[in-house]
Amino acid sequence: MRYVVITGVSRGLGEALLNQFETDEDTVVLALGRGFTDAQRINAGKRLILRHCELAEPSTLPHASELSELFEDADEVVLIHNAAVVAPIGPIGDLEPDELANAVAVNLTAPMLLTNSLLAALPATASRAVIMFVSSGAAHRVIDGWSAYSATKRGAEEFFAHLAEQCSDDPRIKVEVVNPGVMDTGMQETIRSARFAGRQRFLDLYENDELPDPAAIAARLIEDHLKA
Repeated sequence: MRYVVITGVSRGLGEALLNQFETDEDTVVLALGRGFTDAQRINAGKRLILRHCELAEPSTLPHASELSELFEDADEVVLIHNAAVVAPIGPIGDLEPDELANAVAVNLTAPMLLTNSLLAALPATASRAVIMFVSSGAAHRVIDGWSAYSATKRGAEEFFAHLAEQCSDDPRIKVEVVNPGVMDTGMQETIRSARFAGRQRFLDLYENDELPDPAAIAARLIEDHLKA
């Protein structure tokens, strides 16, 4: 049995990824987040487990003991760090402290904690484990007003680079850091409503209908990075 853990499934890429996995009868999805769609609530059951948590609050995240019980008969385990926040956008010095702390918690702290718990819970029966972190091109360039998002994505990439090095001699464990590019998501709506120097580019992408559907991006990520 394959167990897939996904963060941030209520919309956008996370929802699209969950939809891809839901059709596989040999897969159990553990969906982590603060909210879920009506369809997800209807379909919840043995193969779709909805686990409410606040990614910004470490105490609400699943710990190793909880995951260990879930993974008891796992042949394969997949962890997809999808959830992220782009706010706050603005000049350093004007950022709201609560929003800044939230960005660090959701984009950086939660992926580190969840990965640590998952590896501690990985059963001996599992022949394969894939940890995927959804990053961004913003991790590698300066974008006006995006200091929080860029810094947290860059920091997380460094964490997963260390993990990849640590696991380089373990053929069971695969670490993937992916940049899916822009797509038509709620995050894009937040970006378009913000004020920063590069905003027009994102407005043009939307107005010219050049934002890909998250479903197509999800299918590509699974094909390119999660296939055995």
